[in-house]
Amino acid sequence: MTHIVVVGASLAGVRVVEALRNKGFEGRLTLIGDEDALPYDRPPLSKSVLTDAAPPVIPTFHDLDWYRANNVELRLGERALSLSRESREIETVNGTVNFDQLIIATGARARNPFLDAPAGVHTLRTFDDSQALRADIASGGHVVIIGGGFIGLEVAASARSLGADVTVIEVAQMPLSRNLGVDVAPVIAQTAVDHGVRLICGRSVTELVGTPRIRQLVLDNGDRIDADTVVIGVGAVPNTEWLAGSGLTVSAAAVVCDGFGRAGDEIWAAGDVSAWADTDGISKRHEHWTSANEQAKVLAHNILEADEPRRVNAADYVWSDQFGRRINIVGDTRQYDGVRLASRNSESLAALYSRDGILVGACVIGQARLMVKCRTWIARGAATSEIPEWNIATA
Repeated sequence: MTHIVVVGASLAGVRVVEALRNKGFEGRLTLIGDEDALPYDRPPLSKSVLTDAAPPVIPTFHDLDWYRANNVELRLGERALSLSRESREIETVNGTVNFDQLIIATGARARNPFLDAPAGVHTLRTFDDSQALRADIASGGHVVIIGGGFIGLEVAASARSLGADVTVIEVAQMPLSRNLGVDVAPVIAQTAVDHGVRLICGRSVTELVGTPRIRQLVLDNGDRIDADTVVIGVGAVPNTEWLAGSGLTVSAAAVVCDGFGRAGDEIWAAGDVSAWADTDGISKRHEHWTSANEQAKVLAHNILEADEPRRVNAADYVWSDQFGRRINIVGDTRQYDGVRLASRNSESLAALYSRDGILVGACVIGQARLMVKCRTWIARGAATSEIPEWNIATA
């Protein structure tokens, strides 16, 4: 009997387990995760898990009965230590697991440049992280967030909804400018300011001061900011250390895969830990919830129907809920040579991005139908000349 092992009880890990069973795989299926909790969804951690009045519940994908009904062997609280490709074995903290096919879905952890930080300094990646942060925000005082990316601004929105005094420190000249460009990012930033968030841009944090609890942050220009709670939101690091010496190609960014998700002989990877080759042959990591879903479905197909392998064809899609608005981002909004705004306010933003006359990305707020259209246009590489919204927008 074929034994498929999934290492990583992440979104990608759970979705590939689901897809394998849905496609009729009847062999042995094992899911290994390093947390004790049943696999759960992470986007709510920066939003409802922080803000709901009722005691939060872990947002699990399935209850235990589902795994039993689908004959999935769960090995939770079991961290993978190493991989031997030759013997097809995974060494974990609890022993050795053999496999016929392996799927690596160990995800990523929050980047933390302040490893010896005092109490009151948080990163946000797990349910326990969210609970600790929730308690500190509830205790009152000044919340300072290092990093004005999506996680940072989502936490800022949640903290403000709870009445906290919030400051966001961003090294760039504008939050999200690297993601959305200088024409669009100010609209998002202004929404945060309008809701009482103080922004400090073009500055980095050089030191955290306080024993045993955080008291101040020191900026690169020498300024000091008092703080009662600090949240670090400066990106993520893929969990690949356990693959050292395995012979797989592991870059600083991720496990390198071909365009079908294959990392080695009968070894695959999906989600935040992986970098799949695009049609241009360049491996890229797609740190999006929807990308993990798509990759998982494609992997299940490619494992079970190897004669007809597939690539992920859907356009990248990511959303962020901030201050009562959903920001929808489709495709590539970083590498473009033209941008047009069909509307410029935070209630109904529509920014369209092009490269070489092709629509490659969009940022849409409050226009669900347009967002769906953009996903279709971007996926098929539509020319901007074919798009009415592009032609009526302003440069």
